[in-house]
Amino acid sequence: MLSTTPGLLREFERSYHANVLDRKNAPTGPLGPDAKTVVESRSGHGLSDEALALDARIVRELLSDTGVIRFDGERLTTIPALAPVPEKYVTESDVNALQSGERPQLAGELIHRQIDAVNYPLLLDMWRRATDPKRSARQRHEAYGMFRTGLDLLDLDPVMYRMLDMNPASIGHWLPALVKANEGKTFFRIPKTTIAKAPLTLLQLSRVEYESLTAATLDVVDRWAQAAFRLKPDESYFLKTGTFSNKYDFRNAHVTEPHEVMQIGEYLLYLQSQAVEMAGPLSQPATYGVSTTNEMVVREYIPDTHDLPTIYMGLPLRCEYRCFIDCDTDELLGIHPYWDPKVMNHRFRDWPDSDNPHMRHDAVTYKLREPSLMREYEATKDLVATHVAGLLPGLDLAGQWSLDIMRDGDDYWLIDMAPAERSTFYEQAVPKGKRRPMMENWIPELGGKH
Repeated sequence: MLSTTPGLLREFERSYHANVLDRKNAPTGPLGPDAKTVVESRSGHGLSDEALALDARIVRELLSDTGVIRFDGERLTTIPALAPVPEKYVTESDVNALQSGERPQLAGELIHRQIDAVNYPLLLDMWRRATDPKRSARQRHEAYGMFRTGLDLLDLDPVMYRMLDMNPASIGHWLPALVKANEGKTFFRIPKTTIAKAPLTLLQLSRVEYESLTAATLDVVDRWAQAAFRLKPDESYFLKTGTFSNKYDFRNAHVTEPHEVMQIGEYLLYLQSQAVEMAGPLSQPATYGVSTTNEMVVREYIPDTHDLPTIYMGLPLRCEYRCFIDCDTDELLGIHPYWDPKVMNHRFRDWPDSDNPHMRHDAVTYKLREPSLMREYEATKDLVATHVAGLLPGLDLAGQWSLDIMRDGDDYWLIDMAPAERSTFYEQAVPKGKRRPMMENWIPELGGKH
């Protein structure tokens, strides 16, 4: 009845927003508290002039260790560092001169760890075991899992930081190649994007309990983000890490209000903290990989021009396509609907959290949108596949990848990539005889002492 009575559908949405999504102390989503709620609960730093002055020094130190990749919609530029190296770094004595409640927990050369230990030798040993042909497949698999979990969870050191940089799934590895392949073409668009390589001392904050971070620490992170991403208070942004957006609670990913833009650093740090937690023992199932990055990312938000229904606490349910490509053979291996009906209906109706108010809303919304969504997909998938195939000769990447495309009206946006074998629908879309898992290398070139 909702599908044939627009007034009832509008009332359904109004009731959901009034009684669930927009209500103060609203029910949490299935993934726990969202970034918007957590950040707002800690708003208003109220720091002294002395603390703010020290924070400003620390921000300049962090910017001197921040490299960025900027894509403005037409050109891509790489900047190795956003500020000169300071003549003198903030010291522990400088920090301790402040009142205890105003002390930042990081600086350019000061790091806040849970345990004062260097962890990379342990990870190197796990990787050695994971690649040792003398060990059984089970032993290698267990060692590999321990290596990947440790890389996502343990306190960072310089070698681990460089290991994170080896992850081909991180956006800084594939976006420049995708931009170059799309040059001179008009069918696909790519969102404006800034990728910042978070300094080690800042990234380490995601490995400690978020609630333990002080107001001064969060002030530093926010000011760093304002400078690194050149944020404008009247813009709307889409946030992610190099490997993870958590768009499945869209309040984590979409920032619209000026006061939210001023706190984007906190959003990004909380998002990375969520990703770290997903690899931990309290997450069931534990999932490594989503925090295997040292990049933080701010992209333009692509507005929904057709006022579509939403799922996942605000995500417009637009037509999306997952293509599988082989960059060695320049071959399109397969294409699959991103919002697969079997997967989505099972997710909203059969998972243990199906009684969550958000999921109950999404079950109804998806069912109403499903027929038109699939008609749109079927009518356009061949067109998308043809243009994806046209990108491949110029796409300078190695191995097999998934490539996600989002449609909004007449615009088709290239929005994400990942190694094919780690992407959902790989087995459904890629013929078995065509599958070639990507070779992994997590060991950086090491020189000197670490």
